[in-house]
Amino acid sequence: MSTSRHWSAVLAAAAAILAYQLFVPPIVGLADQGDFVRTILRFGYGPQHHGSLEYVYVEPKFIPDPHARSTYWEQANSEYVFVAAALALNKLVSKDGALDITVAGFIHALALLAALARLLWVVRRDRAYALLWIGALVVLTDAGYAVYLNSFYAEPASCIFFLLLLAEAVEIAGAGQTSLAGILRWSLWSILWIFAKPQNAPIGLILGLFTIRLAMAAPSKRARLAAAAGACAMFACAAFNVIAMPGYGRQANTYGMVFSGILADSKNPAADLRALGLDPQLAKYAGTGAWSAGTYFPQMAASGVLKGVNTFTVLRFYLLRPARMWRRLHGLLPQITFLRWRGYGNFEPSAGLPPAAQTRAFTLWSGFHERVLPSVNKWIVFALAVWPLLAAWRWLRDRDAVRRRRLELSALLPVCCLAALFSAVYGDAFDVIKHMYLFNLLLDTCMLYAASWAWNLIQPQCANFLGRRHAVPPRLERES
Repeated sequence: MSTSRHWSAVLAAAAAILAYQLFVPPIVGLADQGDFVRTILRFGYGPQHHGSLEYVYVEPKFIPDPHARSTYWEQANSEYVFVAAALALNKLVSKDGALDITVAGFIHALALLAALARLLWVVRRDRAYALLWIGALVVLTDAGYAVYLNSFYAEPASCIFFLLLLAEAVEIAGAGQTSLAGILRWSLWSILWIFAKPQNAPIGLILGLFTIRLAMAAPSKRARLAAAAGACAMFACAAFNVIAMPGYGRQANTYGMVFSGILADSKNPAADLRALGLDPQLAKYAGTGAWSAGTYFPQMAASGVLKGVNTFTVLRFYLLRPARMWRRLHGLLPQITFLRWRGYGNFEPSAGLPPAAQTRAFTLWSGFHERVLPSVNKWIVFALAVWPLLAAWRWLRDRDAVRRRRLELSALLPVCCLAALFSAVYGDAFDVIKHMYLFNLLLDTCMLYAASWAWNLIQPQCANFLGRRHAVPPRLERES
């Protein structure tokens, strides 16, 4: 069977598994926990059940509702591309104007399969391509990732544009240089990936710096100018993600970082509050979140006292206290590789299942994340930190420009993975497991890369060993 037929078979298998989960009743998706206000509600559609199914059930339909918008929660993002496409398709398939969640699932799945097709194709020349193809199939069709497709979260956009960017990185690594077209695609996918979620802003800074590096090595003046413009756009997109955050949502996030994050594991909450410029008497609210019972967030938001504290304030607090930074990370280590949070339902009410029920089909990979990886999470973080250092050491010793470029691209992956981890750990204290989505997607990519590297290292040696074992001894050759 040719490589192209293998490629088609893997894509067909991915399409069949996703179709079974997303479109065959009872369909699976992910219940809203308030994030849809940033996406579908922005387009004038509201949940058919007026939000009564939040957290526990998937909302099956969204209906035109001019009063659904909440402008103080909205923030532009690249998920709008898929929402707009779903609404355009819905005009052709809907008889009553209601938007079925599976229409969004179809658009997401189609885009995901297109990105997967591109990625599988560019890795076909790798000796470990079969391992990479099967790994990508198992990972991306797992329920831990697939349930997001039947939803209006921004995670599908983050996944799809990352896959497209990853394919471009593989193409650049294979060629050893970048063309003008490659630079333009790299910049476009990077911008859309950064733009998917505010959480991706730190990655935007990393990609911007790396794109400047690409500009320095671009073969033509036009390519260098395109890369420089792309880097500037990435920086601007990262800045927009931070600056354009809705004020009320920003304060809610700050409250969570302080009271659910810093104060929850503090030995002296009053001292920490003073260090953050807040009233020490607020220590009695330690451990509360913006939306949890006993919260003091509404009063603090109304008084404006939280406006003096922001993400950078919290970041400075942790940087000045490395022990507290480690304590925060260590407390979350057992959960960082979880792909699914038990609080969100995967089914719509018509499935007849209990509230917050979750699918058990196609959960092999998410089960591996929950049952196997937590025991080695500390070593995973250590390996991610050491990986770029080893790549830098090899880069300094190697004078070949092509191999240097490949080392730079290989180091970029764990750096972005750590950025996603730290963004979720230190920049958020509410719904941390859901916000580990991007970290786990990047971690899975790192693991597949490491597996392919090991296979490429071992396979030739195994082939030589087997060849020597079955070779005819010279003496027997002479006798014959």
